[in-house]
Amino acid sequence: MDKMQFGDFFFPHNPASIVIERAGRNAVFFCPGHGEVVQPLYKGHRQVRCTGDFVCASAAESAALIAEFERRVVGTTPRVLVLPGMEPMLCLLVEHSFAARGDGRVTPYTMRFVEAGR
Repeated sequence: MDKMQFGDFFFPHNPASIVIERAGRNAVFFCPGHGEVVQPLYKGHRQVRCTGDFVCASAAESAALIAEFERRVVGTTPRVLVLPGMEPMLCLLVEHSFAARGDGRVTPYTMRFVEAGR
């Protein structure tokens, strides 16, 4: 199975949950004799939400992994997102958070990516 990758950062373990959404834009209007009609206007960009854990041997190793992630991928430049079993897509990382759990060896994360324009 492929590992998740964003830019040149390879995730040590795939996320526990990957959700892909695409919210389209539609217009709803009333058409005499036909009732309400829905007109698709725009397909929308995909959004990818990931939740998982960075699991390391020590709290120091976990902190180093987070620092490496921050150094490599945080910014305003779109990068290629590779998800297991899917075609790569060009995305921006728009949200991410890390939390501490227990002795610091396990660091839960959440991330949200938005597909860059095509």
